[in-house]
Amino acid sequence: MNKMIRMGIIVLLLLSCFIQVKAQSYTKIGIGAELDLPSGNFAGLSAYGLGTSVKIDFTLSEEIGLSLNGGIVNFFGKHNQLVTVQDLTYVPLKMGLKYNFSNNFYAEAQLGAALPLTTGQKTFFVWSPGIGNFFKLQNKNLVDVGIRYEAWTGKNNEDIVILNSSNNKGFIGLRVAYVFGL
Repeated sequence: MNKMIRMGIIVLLLLSCFIQVKAQSYTKIGIGAELDLPSGNFAGLSAYGLGTSVKIDFTLSEEIGLSLNGGIVNFFGKHNQLVTVQDLTYVPLKMGLKYNFSNNFYAEAQLGAALPLTTGQKTFFVWSPGIGNFFKLQNKNLVDVGIRYEAWTGKNNEDIVILNSSNNKGFIGLRVAYVFGL
């Protein structure tokens, strides 16, 4: 019986914390387009990447938020007279924390995984710091403009090791999104 009472108290405490957070929070959902510019060794494989993503922001307090981000990105392989590099297509899934400096300007850090859609590629661990700004539209809707550095760490495909001997892929990501305020 003691165990049941303790479990009930813990559940009630967790529920009251959730209700407290829920009362202060609101949600934003953004659908965006991305331009990704590879850096370092990765620039030897691709000049640029294009993608789209959906990002959900949960505001936990005035300054702190939680973000979930998923999408698809294609890095277009470089082609020349000697070598043709295949396109690399991935589904990055990330979760992060956001710090709001003001109502519009924020910094964000995310962690996650980049899942390959290209045959023979590997899953990468993803980390990504960035900044962004919201621009207000009519009603509750916004435009979110952000820039981030994103790094992917993992094993390379053996076919492209000669061109890219690093197990890291990094790029600068530029994202513009239409955000629905809920």
